Amino acid sequence: MEIDRVVVVGGGIAGLAAAAVLARRAGEVVLVERHPAPALPPQAGLPHAMLLSGALVLNELFPGLDERLRVRGAVPPGPDPTHVPCHWAAAGAVRHELRFPDVGRGRSLCSRELIQQEMWAAVERIPNVRREHDTVTTAVGRGGAVHGVALRSGRTIEADLVIDAGGRGRGVPTGVPDPPVTEVGVDIRYTSFLVERQEGDLDGAVVAAVQHTPRIPRMGIALPMEGGLWQVGFGAFFGEAGPTDPAEVREYAAAAFADPVLAQLLDRPFLDRPRRYTFRSGLRRHWERMARPVPGFVAVGDTVASVNPIYGQGMSSALLQVRELGRLVDRYGVGPSLAAAAPKALAKIADAPWHLSTGADFTYARTTGPRPRDQARINAYVSRVLRAAAVDDRANLAFTSVTHLMAPPAALFAPPVVAAALRHGAPPKTPADPARAGAAA
Repeated sequence: MEIDRVVVVGGGIAGLAAAAVLARRAGEVVLVERHPAPALPPQAGLPHAMLLSGALVLNELFPGLDERLRVRGAVPPGPDPTHVPCHWAAAGAVRHELRFPDVGRGRSLCSRELIQQEMWAAVERIPNVRREHDTVTTAVGRGGAVHGVALRSGRTIEADLVIDAGGRGRGVPTGVPDPPVTEVGVDIRYTSFLVERQEGDLDGAVVAAVQHTPRIPRMGIALPMEGGLWQVGFGAFFGEAGPTDPAEVREYAAAAFADPVLAQLLDRPFLDRPRRYTFRSGLRRHWERMARPVPGFVAVGDTVASVNPIYGQGMSSALLQVRELGRLVDRYGVGPSLAAAAPKALAKIADAPWHLSTGADFTYARTTGPRPRDQARINAYVSRVLRAAAVDDRANLAFTSVTHLMAPPAALFAPPVVAAALRHGAPPKTPADPARAGAAA
């Protein structure tokens, strides 16, 4: 079936990737975004890192993008992308190296703003992509199928397929009942700021993180970005709002984490005003459970699953979904078969980051939402794997591969990983430094 026109709603990571994927398969793609490029979300100023899985998809969809990011100052993974120096405090142990699968390349680290700027530039070079600076008010259709969108300006754009990549808001009204929703409440408050990056920082680590603990629901992270800077962030669950005054931020972070490595960055002048971001809840829209699929309409990215950002999996999940969408269009075209297949296929991709993030969120009794059976037992085992990962290469590789969405969660239960968890994963015999007693994440 020939595809004349596709409308993509939303100019974030998912929307830009969808425009690039579908431009190869349609005569025209119309990208509708109400904000000026790069159309950053509110949380864009927080520390962001593209996972390895997302970086691979990004460079598959936009050849040469990683090189352009590095030209603009993105930080390369180092001489060996399978062994990345880190300071990763979790579950009573500290990893000093992240072991990655050998896929021929690593990931570069930079701000989300730089990634979206380069994605926008790449999309604007695609000749059959047209940008509309407007707002979609509703989908339009007939006979139970979507055939385009109505804009706030009063115009209508007809299309063979509408992609809702507009984010975790209500989404594009389609004229049918909304899908069932699962919500997991965490009420995260995160404060971030920039400091100068210097040679030898963080004892040579490329990234540093202190994960939340079963007793203390706080976390901290430092990621390198372009411009010779560190993005530093500190956050807490359940409405604990850290300060935004620089002097108070230093005092709060030093007291909350007592981590000697992250503390190296706290005495430097802040290069911007600390910013606070609130994330109330993870949100999962179950399009796959709709009683009647909507032909001509597919939701992707945060419109499918919006996960706790402290785990850093949202951008990569969106990219993996969009890549799969391209394959589904190749197989089914844009008719009723796609409407039936796409929600199930994309939900399957969203399952891993959703279950990984909400499983870690359910470390706490105060987390709201449907709690899976045996979650406490699973979290206890994952904590053993985390402790083993500090001393065992197989556990380290498995955990990194799973959290970077390069392997399914079942990889944590492979016999060598189970053996490492049993051998090396026992909880510390003495109470660990609270900053280093992380939870499953």
